[in-house]
Amino acid sequence: MNNGKGIIKSINKALDVLEILAQEKRSMGVTELSRILKVNKSTLHGTLCTLLNRGYLEQDPENGKYKLGIAILGIANAALQSMDLRNKAKPIIKRLSEEHNETVHMVVMRQGKVVYIEKQESAQSIRIHTEIGKSLPAHCTGVGKVLLAWMTPGERKEIIKKYGLPRFTLNTITDEETLERHLANIRKKGYAIDNEEIEEGLRCVAAPIRNYSGKVVAAISIAGPSIRMPLNKLEEMAQSVMKAALEISRAIGYNNK
Repeated sequence: MNNGKGIIKSINKALDVLEILAQEKRSMGVTELSRILKVNKSTLHGTLCTLLNRGYLEQDPENGKYKLGIAILGIANAALQSMDLRNKAKPIIKRLSEEHNETVHMVVMRQGKVVYIEKQESAQSIRIHTEIGKSLPAHCTGVGKVLLAWMTPGERKEIIKKYGLPRFTLNTITDEETLERHLANIRKKGYAIDNEEIEEGLRCVAAPIRNYSGKVVAAISIAGPSIRMPLNKLEEMAQSVMKAALEISRAIGYNNK
């Protein structure tokens, strides 16, 4: 993680604005933004004008509030399209989803949270609602626990220190020692289960994706309603997920021989 050296404050502030608007998913005025960012409105004005001029922000002419601009889409789309991982994983993800008729996700870790970079939705009428680019906590998601499991203890501690272990359901793991034991078991088995830990009625099975050096760089999961994913079915699904994860890993250069 960066220790703050070499950071340009004006660029950092502009990125803070974009991230806040992305997280809030609504228009916001300069007063609200300045309060959240803890900067003067006059100082923030120049940042907003620059982002507006470059198309990264749009301003409502009636109320003066700001929202993300069309230029963001161009950069986001280019980043996703350029990802070798995403392109090579797409057909495997589609096949896995069709095999189990459930939604399949692929995620990476960004700043201590899991970010969805690819998905294939189930054809079922009841299915999981997720969005590409959405971020979620790591400790209570199957994909997140996979990524945490293969991090160093120091990296995990830093994430927990930053975000804590908030409770979402009765099954959420909120104790660090319990989580460490749980992650050790994930490393042993090779897969993780989210047993209604972030949302009641939702289960998922996840496995790690490795790059050419063997480092875990992403995770893939099958997710669905608990009524269609009973606990006694998850072991069978885990084998499919691990097989797909290994196939994606090999496609991006991993060799486990």
